[in-house]
Amino acid sequence: MHAHVSPMLSNNRQSSTLSPFSGAYSTREYGRSGPLDEIVALGRARMVTEGTAIHRAGDAFRSVFYIKSGAAKRVLIQEDGREQILGFPMPGDIVAIEAISAGTHSTTVVALDICAIVEIPFEALEALAAERPDVARFLYQRMSAALREEHSWLAALGLFNADERLATFLLDLSQRFSARGFSAQRFMLRMTRAEIGSFLGLTLETVSRVFSRFQKLGLLNVTRREIELLDMDALYKLAHTRPTH
Repeated sequence: MHAHVSPMLSNNRQSSTLSPFSGAYSTREYGRSGPLDEIVALGRARMVTEGTAIHRAGDAFRSVFYIKSGAAKRVLIQEDGREQILGFPMPGDIVAIEAISAGTHSTTVVALDICAIVEIPFEALEALAAERPDVARFLYQRMSAALREEHSWLAALGLFNADERLATFLLDLSQRFSARGFSAQRFMLRMTRAEIGSFLGLTLETVSRVFSRFQKLGLLNVTRREIELLDMDALYKLAHTRPTH
């Protein structure tokens, strides 16, 4: 697996989430701005209410979207109306990059709670990248990292059983929350168990059974959507990965 537990488990999916974990994406703590700050400054901030689409499949591609706060789900809607969850963008992520080649969005990104986003016109981003090698390098690095994570999740989907997939998913959330300054062991699940199942290629019933089994084994405690990870070592063993420090 990747150096951290990959946030993307995909099934015939292209990555459109640029995750910040492969390196510093802002240097404001050192008194100056980094490439991501310059990118975000190009955009216009707005709020998106729960259940509202940030962008929809079929829309013309004009912008990418930076998630400032809140959580979202990226969805591929099948011809028969069924939904396949492709990912869960979080604060610090940039979504919609995959639409560059086609010129239209192939997926829909929907807010799971109130989201603050910044809509960044792609023409302005492209012009900035042409002028600023550090910005272009930042974008290339993030796209490369997203592809590596895609490959890791594809391997997990093909090789891991239900317990291993859910352990990997929970550890990924843990590390994503930790990277944003929140607790690595106690956090809120904004997505439903059905949405987790869609993302992991599991049925709702299977996800519920695995959660119950993990709780009985003392690996975690679940109260409604609040989850506390109690035995991180056991979860890491299930996920076939090592903790990062």
